[in-house]
Amino acid sequence: MEKIKIGILGTGVIIRDYHLPVLREIPQVEIVAAGNLHPESLMRLARDFQIPKTYVDFQKMAEDPEIDAVVIGLPNYLHAPVTIQMLEAGKHVFCEKPMAMNVKEAKAMIEAARRADRRLMIGHMWRFDVEIRWLRDVVASGKIGQVYKVKSHAVWLHEGPRTESWFTQPQFAGGGALADMGVHSIDTLRFILGEARPIRVFARTGTYFRPIKLEDTASLMIEFEGGITGFIEAGWYHPYADGLEGHTQVYGTEGYAQALPSKLCTWIEGIWSVTHPDMPKRKQQCDLPMYKAQMEHFVHCVLTGEEPVPGGREGLWAMRVLEAAYRSAETGEVVPIEED
Repeated sequence: MEKIKIGILGTGVIIRDYHLPVLREIPQVEIVAAGNLHPESLMRLARDFQIPKTYVDFQKMAEDPEIDAVVIGLPNYLHAPVTIQMLEAGKHVFCEKPMAMNVKEAKAMIEAARRADRRLMIGHMWRFDVEIRWLRDVVASGKIGQVYKVKSHAVWLHEGPRTESWFTQPQFAGGGALADMGVHSIDTLRFILGEARPIRVFARTGTYFRPIKLEDTASLMIEFEGGITGFIEAGWYHPYADGLEGHTQVYGTEGYAQALPSKLCTWIEGIWSVTHPDMPKRKQQCDLPMYKAQMEHFVHCVLTGEEPVPGGREGLWAMRVLEAAYRSAETGEVVPIEED
């Protein structure tokens, strides 16, 4: 069996609790190295997961000929420069969301992948959740008629990043709850609508729950092509939310459907028909099976040469919406989402 030798970049929760556990379950993967700027957390990670090689110098890691691909879970400000560094060294890259700090950086990442002829995948994991995929299929089937409204939210109930962590620092994160959580809902809505193009956005952001420099609350209204209106709520530390993180709703002229929990309501000859599809039980909101499916897709694309989805193109659309939303929140205006 052909194996991919993978290097891990980062030591935070997303690496330790999600990516590493599922990568170790994929037979085609061998984890050969780990890298981070902080040697203490790097040594702990390597010890806990029996990773043989460690790097605090990312250039030396890029030059390691044993590494075929890297998984990047570093702070946001490092996503673009380290991704480009690894692509230019001939390595395939899985990069966590948000793809970059801005649209310009995201485009540079896509261009680097094209020049190097390497695969670039972005960590929008909800695309691999069975309930979100079911919802996308319901929309595509036409069972609920013409879609006119969609909603999604990514709210972290009662908790959020530590107030002193890099997540709350503008120079390291770029944005707050919107960039960290809301970006999931942006991509999820595009996914369930068949990659619909967002046209314009109106946004409001605020900081209500902790004394941090970035927003802990964001609300967006997005116009998608075809006249579809989308609503997004994102937050950290909130005491209440309408449903689980990832809760997504679709309103059509002949029915309604939602995911997390999943339900389909259709209007047939004047009678409402309500069904609850049989779904696997979830152990937590962000369940490990979708993370495993995500990594299996990345590994498959590296082995076959196929382009991953979500790749740079999908990540770039999320960055376009993010950038326009922050501009809208700053100016109070509706901001068009440019494609160039």
